Amino acid sequence: MHDFVMPVGPQSPALKEPMLLKLKLEGEEVRSVDMRLGYTHKGVEGLLEGKNVDQAMYVASRICGICSISHERAFIRTVEDMMKKEVNERVKLIRTILFELERISSHLLWAGFMMHEIGFDTLFQYLWREREGVLDLFESICGNRVHKNICKIGSLRYDIAPVQEREVLDCLDSMQEKLKDYEDEIKKNKVIKERLKGVGKISKKTAIEYGLIGPNARASGIDNDVRRIDPYDSYADINFKTIVIKKGDAMERTLLRMREVHESMGIIRQCVEMLPSEKIPKFSLTNIKEGEAIGRVEAPRGELFYFLKVEDGLIRRAKVRTPTFAFIKILEKILKGVKIGDVPVIVASLDPCFSCMERVLVAKEDREEWMTEAEFRRKYSC
Repeated sequence: MHDFVMPVGPQSPALKEPMLLKLKLEGEEVRSVDMRLGYTHKGVEGLLEGKNVDQAMYVASRICGICSISHERAFIRTVEDMMKKEVNERVKLIRTILFELERISSHLLWAGFMMHEIGFDTLFQYLWREREGVLDLFESICGNRVHKNICKIGSLRYDIAPVQEREVLDCLDSMQEKLKDYEDEIKKNKVIKERLKGVGKISKKTAIEYGLIGPNARASGIDNDVRRIDPYDSYADINFKTIVIKKGDAMERTLLRMREVHESMGIIRQCVEMLPSEKIPKFSLTNIKEGEAIGRVEAPRGELFYFLKVEDGLIRRAKVRTPTFAFIKILEKILKGVKIGDVPVIVASLDPCFSCMERVLVAKEDREEWMTEAEFRRKYSC
């Protein structure tokens, strides 16, 4: 059968964010993939530069709505390392609680989308219903459901009251059994198994070659959890298990994230029990004249990396490597040889977030235009 090039995106019902996949088909089988990104570039690294660290922190927290606290923590970890600043135990524990609540929120959001991609909208709605409880907690504790803005360098904007500690535990208790039922449905439902099992398989060798991180790597047998490799906040004092499985297909990536939700619940319960009675310190504006440092955290999608360089009290260079940037390239390999109907499932199974990943590519007169940073800034006044 003759070859046919089918574009998927940049606007497509199969994609929640804009990207372009040019699929070269032979019949229903994908022979090659040309992937194009850059549709939601926001110039975030340029926006961080030229600001002091307190101003830049609010920009960092808005890079991604789903991972708002992850970006706050990666930024703050970098700055606190630069300042050699120690944080008291209560602040560490509250940060860990919020971090794991965000992981639960992100995984439930993704699991709902995954079910939506295969047409199982009932389970999609149930999963999102449970996520609403977590968003309500964020609103109660942080004042916002999406961009939380609770972290400060060396402290927090708000403490957690005893009644809010109880709300957190009640929310987890109400979700626990329901999520077990949803996980059982995913494992046993015939339609889900046919759509996910054996689809988009990534071997351990391939995962290593492409430098996969986060749940996508752990579903292929690689233990690379930053919470264990490079502990921060209270993770060194918490008992939790890193979920690692080996089959590496869409089904395993789905089940792994569902199991990570239960581990996150266990971490949160331990943190609530360990909360000391000491008060969180009052925060003040941070004064850094110069320095540079790196910081990383285990965001819901994997390692989130920051590099900051400060001169004359302002950030002169910022580098942010988001998890999606580390694993998106593998799509060009694992989409080859699959049926066209499996493409949306495979893309969704990686849990990509283009909004925080995008870097710029200038298109002019049907060709790519490559420029140095200085040329780009001069030409586009970035």
